[in-house]
Amino acid sequence: MKKTLLSLAITSSIAPFLFSSVAIAHQSADKNIERVVVTANRTQTAISDIAGTVWLVDLEQIETQINAGVDFKNALAQLIPSLDLGSQSRTNYSQNMRGRPMMVMIDGVSLNSSRGVSRHLDAIDPFNVARIEVISGSTAVYGGGSIGGVINIITKEGDGNHEFNVGIKSGFAGHDDLGTNLATATSWKNARSKGRVSLAYSQIDAMHDGNGDPIMMDTTQSGLQYTQSLDLMASTTFKINQQQSISMLGQYYNNESDGKHGLYFGDNSGSLFGDMTGVGIRAGLESEHVPQTKRSLFNVDYQHLDFFGHNLNIQAFMRSEDFDFYPRPRLNSTQDAISSFSSSEQSTDAYGFKFVLNKKWQAVDLAYGFDYDSEEFEALQTYYDPTIAQASGGLTIQSLFSVDRYPGFEVDSKAFFAQLSWQVIDSLSLSAGMRQQRMNNTVSDFVAGSASTQIAQNTAQSADAISGGSTDYDVTLFNLGAVFDITDNQQIWTNFAQAFELPNVAKYYGKGKYLPADANGHLALQEGSTVSIGNSRLKGIKTDSYELGWRFNNEDLTAQVSVYQSQSDQSIVTNRKTLLIDVKESPLRTRGIEGQIDYDINTAFRLGVNAHFVRGQSKTAQGDWAKIDVTKASSSKFTSYVAWQGDTLNVRLQSKTMFDLKDDGSKFNAKKADRQIDGYTELDLIVNYPLSTGTINFAVTNLLDKTYTTQWGKRAIYFYSPGYGPEALYDHKARGRSFNLNYSVKF
Repeated sequence: MKKTLLSLAITSSIAPFLFSSVAIAHQSADKNIERVVVTANRTQTAISDIAGTVWLVDLEQIETQINAGVDFKNALAQLIPSLDLGSQSRTNYSQNMRGRPMMVMIDGVSLNSSRGVSRHLDAIDPFNVARIEVISGSTAVYGGGSIGGVINIITKEGDGNHEFNVGIKSGFAGHDDLGTNLATATSWKNARSKGRVSLAYSQIDAMHDGNGDPIMMDTTQSGLQYTQSLDLMASTTFKINQQQSISMLGQYYNNESDGKHGLYFGDNSGSLFGDMTGVGIRAGLESEHVPQTKRSLFNVDYQHLDFFGHNLNIQAFMRSEDFDFYPRPRLNSTQDAISSFSSSEQSTDAYGFKFVLNKKWQAVDLAYGFDYDSEEFEALQTYYDPTIAQASGGLTIQSLFSVDRYPGFEVDSKAFFAQLSWQVIDSLSLSAGMRQQRMNNTVSDFVAGSASTQIAQNTAQSADAISGGSTDYDVTLFNLGAVFDITDNQQIWTNFAQAFELPNVAKYYGKGKYLPADANGHLALQEGSTVSIGNSRLKGIKTDSYELGWRFNNEDLTAQVSVYQSQSDQSIVTNRKTLLIDVKESPLRTRGIEGQIDYDINTAFRLGVNAHFVRGQSKTAQGDWAKIDVTKASSSKFTSYVAWQGDTLNVRLQSKTMFDLKDDGSKFNAKKADRQIDGYTELDLIVNYPLSTGTINFAVTNLLDKTYTTQWGKRAIYFYSPGYGPEALYDHKARGRSFNLNYSVKF
């Protein structure tokens, strides 16, 4: 296919492994401009050579959304067709791609773990993002965690400029309805080195819905009201010689509650039992434990452009993260008294390296290598005095003791991979790849929380431990693809890819029932009640995906559309009472269509739409396909925009629509009812005006002041009510009409 196609280019053989230290180049090709992403080994491949759906979210698109006050999760969903619309809370739970879990990376370092808590997108301030590369759909060469696709966040590098950004956001619904952000960066660049140091800070206070009412604080996955975020980042690249260079990146990210505001459950916590009088966010929280997301990341990347005729890339990384949750109550089985008041915290430490060699011949491109990843996990549950907590309406939290929340574990992964592409003729290219991965999963002995709590309360003296152990997984994954050029500006492709997922290790192992304490105060495990490596090995889930796509481009119109199906032999089931998981022999399939069209009407007007229509289904006991639970399913969506660019003033009106989402719960269990999450449509108006120095950005989000419950709000109701209180405590509304004013400058 001739290079008249406006195309994203990535190294099809290396890009699935390493995106670090990349840059965008612009090349003229006839009357069009070809956008190129240069990977670490400097191998370039146009998107027209990739048998798959690939998207690039560039800096201009990111800045347009973020400077308008659109939160990061929904900014990405506005721009990436197959990514679900996000919540306005800290969590991105069930914000899938193509209806399946996705992998999120920063400069090629995965943020996924074997006990993820859906905070992958609570990881970086958008001020530090240069662009985002997206592989939509399964990819064999990534292994675990990428069934739905890959989002790789590329950080900014030193360009010799300095940046400053300041903004405010408010819906004018109260004196605390205010958000602020401040960010600055300095950088340098010369013939041998370049670097950048940045500091980004933001603060969110109260948020109100379209009716002007305060939005209920999220006490489950932790909300964003009265939080502060800090992102400190430094990077440098040093050119050793013409063939070799080394890059380093360090990041410290912390998003946490101010520790002063909490959810007041009413007098004597009456809202937990149905009396919503006086419920709301109040100052005066006294707690040793506040919600936070804290992450440190260090990444080193070495490149050699001529290592015995190969391009060589070696990447090593370390990642450490701590997640803390809000203290919250749990009711007894009859929902008439508090049984406990507690919060959880967890930490994950991960490190690893990737070794990639790339060799090009005239018509053949081969990449191969080895990667290694290791992670360690532990978690605690802290219990508080329920009498004091209830009497204070949940604002005075005094800790009593802490116990292990889940069994600790370690996962080590080693993998060999190879990817080959072959330009058979000018109009046809073929690709094939494989990944052979071996994982070792070691789980610690564990005394379940029910027994540990009794010991801590001195109602028991000791308890049997649920045995840990070690188990291995050997997985071989393949992908095959073909790209055919129909004309100079359109092509079709087809692709088959496999992916693998190891479900949440912490939520699977460590289950067991204890008998009453004996005369010595010992709690013995009931025979046959435990779930451990020795008697119930956690099954990995392999998924096969198929895709057929078409893309087109001329001077005014670009379009891309693909149809897909992914199918797994097993599916993950969540227990509503314990929130623990199991893996069932129940086939799961996802079918969908995703696409995007952008059209230049004339030199001033441009419009575009993107859409994703998706359905997730699982087999019932009767062998019929039925829609999966709305707490995990993805909703179809539609986004659009019309933009006008004048000599100075630029205006953009954009919309996002989530369609109603329903399930077939009654088909799986006659005692259950079908459930639904209502859809919505929201409009944003964005205006920016360049000054002699810098740019003024003004925006109105949720222009029509719509009031609706977010996807997470509805899911939280299904998950936590009535066991943790009435529905109203989890009905998290979307933010109402808000005004954002921002000033940004680069000098």
